[in-house]
Amino acid sequence: MRDLYRCLDEYPLPFLRAIADVFAVRLADDDARETVTRLAEAMLAPEALGRALAALSPEAKAALAEVARQGGAVPSHRLALTHGPIRRLGPARLEREQPWLNPENALEELYFRGLVYRAYGSLGEYFGEVFLIPQQLLERLPSPNSYAVPTQPTVAESPQEIQSDGSACVEDILGILVRLRRNRVRLADEEAGGPPSEVIRQSDLQARLLGEWEPERLAFLWRLLWRLGLVERKDDLVRPSLRAREWLRLTDAERQRRAFAAWRDDSVWDELEWVPSLQCEETPGRSVSIAVRKQLLDALKGWPTDGWYTLESFVVELKQHHPDYLRPHGDLTNWYVRDRSTGEYLSGLGSWDKIEGALARHVLSRPLRWLGAVELGFDPAMQGPAVFRVTESGQHLLAARRAEGELKPQRRAPLATVAEDLTVRISLLNSMHERYQLERFAEWRSQDIGPYSPPEEWVATYCITDESVWQGQNSGIKIEQILRFLERISGGAVPAHAQRQLLAWGGRLGRASIRRTVLLQTTDADTMQQIAARPELAALLGESLTPTTCLVEESNVEALIEHLKAMGIWPRLVH
Repeated sequence: MRDLYRCLDEYPLPFLRAIADVFAVRLADDDARETVTRLAEAMLAPEALGRALAALSPEAKAALAEVARQGGAVPSHRLALTHGPIRRLGPARLEREQPWLNPENALEELYFRGLVYRAYGSLGEYFGEVFLIPQQLLERLPSPNSYAVPTQPTVAESPQEIQSDGSACVEDILGILVRLRRNRVRLADEEAGGPPSEVIRQSDLQARLLGEWEPERLAFLWRLLWRLGLVERKDDLVRPSLRAREWLRLTDAERQRRAFAAWRDDSVWDELEWVPSLQCEETPGRSVSIAVRKQLLDALKGWPTDGWYTLESFVVELKQHHPDYLRPHGDLTNWYVRDRSTGEYLSGLGSWDKIEGALARHVLSRPLRWLGAVELGFDPAMQGPAVFRVTESGQHLLAARRAEGELKPQRRAPLATVAEDLTVRISLLNSMHERYQLERFAEWRSQDIGPYSPPEEWVATYCITDESVWQGQNSGIKIEQILRFLERISGGAVPAHAQRQLLAWGGRLGRASIRRTVLLQTTDADTMQQIAARPELAALLGESLTPTTCLVEESNVEALIEHLKAMGIWPRLVH
């Protein structure tokens, strides 16, 4: 920490006279060393600092307290973002304009009163200009809380309209996994973890998803699927992975926590790219990193949980205590970010509200809401959300702790009811693995996770039809297995009529079979005989239809092609 005498020695005489007026001391006119010594002694005299503090504005006291809380030195841009910059004036201009008489902001008020000073140095990974309190002054300052009243978040009334996603995110992940299991979905040219595949864009899935059907959220869900390891790519197909079954067996709270952690620790997902008011251009090092999210979450972790607060109060609090959370090195002019409405490049101290402020609002109203950490409140007279509150599950997610009793969740007994018409209503509480199994032979119809009803009343409705049973049987599920599963989840309460109906549908299977095969066709019968004469090739051929055509099982096609090439017969593939 720098010495007060050294700090004063670096300033011109007009500046020193201004500080002397604050501390009521007469300076020597001819001896520079004597001038600095006399001024420093006056500043360090008993009660002198207390009188100087009492004369400060509330804003200046808050700025001084911020520097003191940080150990007496902070990067200059951090204070300038919050309180405004200090003008750079030469000796002649200082004497002519006397800026200490009318400081433009709280930081200038401290600077021209000799309470903070400019210097260059390093603070952690930062190197550059810093604002500091000299060691002798810092040692004499009282506790920051004694002279700076901490700001309080703005409490709001309960909103007329509430937007609460709750567990919609993980429920929608289940819906996508079901779709991937039932359909052959090709990734085409998309990279794993990149933009959402056509599987999410299909219209019949739109009715299934509980959250918004819009590009950012769909891409967010797609990214979570890969981050959690719930899907895998085989050749050009994407399918649920073995890890998906393990994830489905977790408790509801643990699934939500893992989804939250997957987003929190993602080094690729960049929320700044999705802020609707911004247009981001390629900039080296420009992204929303894990460290950026950590600072945002740390700020939210200490947020009151006893009511609704305005989004703007969170942004103000962030600007005051974490102004450089996005750009910690103060590179406010090196980011190529435009205002989407005007096309203007945003840079400098004035860009904070449009970049950092907009990003904070976006993270609160999008990812944190989707993950169930916050709820939003709307005022019909305003566009967009006006207020928010941290949910109970959000408190646990932010603190990275488990709720009491979470590891042994209470489950409804029985888990589901089965009606005579084979309508199945199943509790949503800790039943995701059972629902994933149920959807192998049943059709999803509806889901109710209303924010105003207790979780014990949340249910999903399925209907078992002849078509869904046929689909299940073709994937290897026998009627006996279906009956045993329904008996288990319903506590043995499967109506007799429903059992007879299932058995009747089961009797329809097997009277005919349809199998996918490939047709091998040769130009003449001699070529076909040449191929069939080889034992290794004959084992790959199926039923002969004509002297020049025969069937081939799809699973044997690749091996057959290799053998034909080895014979000098290069087959033409007809699509």
